[in-house]
Amino acid sequence: MKKFAIILLMTTVLLPFNVSAQHQLVSQAKKDITGLTMTVDSYNKAFNKLKPALSNDETRNQAETWALASRIKIELFDKYMDNRRVGKKIDVKAMGHSLIDAYDYSLMALELDTTRILDKKGEPVIDKKTKRPKVKTKYSKDVVNRLVEHHDNYRLAGSDLYNVKDWDGAYKAWDYFCRMANRSDDPRWIKPDTIVAEVRYYQGIAAWQKTDTIDAVRLFSVARHSGYNHKEAYDYALVCLNDLGNEAEVVKLAWEAFLKFGTSDPQYIRILINDFISREDYSGANDLIDEAMEVNPDDDELLNLKGLVVESKENIYDAFPYYQRCIELNDSNAGGLFNVGRYFYNKAMETRMNSNLYGKKLADLVNPMYREALPYLEKSYAINPKNQDLINALRDIYYKLGEADKLQAIESTH
Repeated sequence: MKKFAIILLMTTVLLPFNVSAQHQLVSQAKKDITGLTMTVDSYNKAFNKLKPALSNDETRNQAETWALASRIKIELFDKYMDNRRVGKKIDVKAMGHSLIDAYDYSLMALELDTTRILDKKGEPVIDKKTKRPKVKTKYSKDVVNRLVEHHDNYRLAGSDLYNVKDWDGAYKAWDYFCRMANRSDDPRWIKPDTIVAEVRYYQGIAAWQKTDTIDAVRLFSVARHSGYNHKEAYDYALVCLNDLGNEAEVVKLAWEAFLKFGTSDPQYIRILINDFISREDYSGANDLIDEAMEVNPDDDELLNLKGLVVESKENIYDAFPYYQRCIELNDSNAGGLFNVGRYFYNKAMETRMNSNLYGKKLADLVNPMYREALPYLEKSYAINPKNQDLINALRDIYYKLGEADKLQAIESTH
């Protein structure tokens, strides 16, 4: 019985001591950062001394703990900046993350520091000017002032972190800049919409770099609808939508870009033309192609698309000059190569069907056509080996020409 009483007594003595020790960490850390000769190392040591208080039950629920953590991180950032100005080598990543951490700690401080003022009935007192509940705070003013003073630094820190390929860090820094800029409760936060829109675009690039493609699409859309209407905001979004396989949104955005930039970039009109062709709206496709070709008459892809439209309305013989001109301009255009090869292949097939010859005489007539088709089809296959129509044509040609090795090679691959 006596032994139990002694243990209990020790516990009741130790608990207050532990609480006091945690509060002492906060006090000591505050004292440590008041020196006149602070360095990056001394700020880091002060924060490491404070760190246990951020998780201790007695201190982690106090606004002062988080306000001090935020202050240390912001002053650490300032010290990094001072060192950079005098030409010292700095850890750019650590500098950027000190500012990111400061924002996170500031939110905790502001949340814990805010106490609503209640009337005698226990109801929140409403401020007549702001129409919001009145609150009382102790640390919030200093916390907010430090953030306001460093608002633009978040935008710059995002660029620094992006340049060292810290995509997550860049994303956060730019996100925090925009979050602060969107606050309306303090006019000091407000930034021009064009700046915020541009930063959202850069945040989208960071999202894309860290392979969060869906979020990147969202951010590019936010940027465009907020006023950042530069061409790259459309182009990167199209890349992301294409990666996601969202054809409907690709076409929708291509129309938006085409209406804004016209035929200055053929990629938009190509998307639209392909959409018309896939829907067998050849008249609509032809109108767009003709409009685009007035500006870009020597665009190989447009010529190939024009050939497809002409072929759909007429025949492959009328389309052939467009296909031929396409590969004259770009001998690596897989579609153009396929269509030129297909022209000779189809010519051979039609000759076989309409000829009265048989055996060797027929082979002597059509095999040169197959051989004429072959280099175009093989080169197209090397560029785009997933074209099933192309694969089937090569199989047939290799079989008819007795190219057993090539036939076996393509069969083993597919």
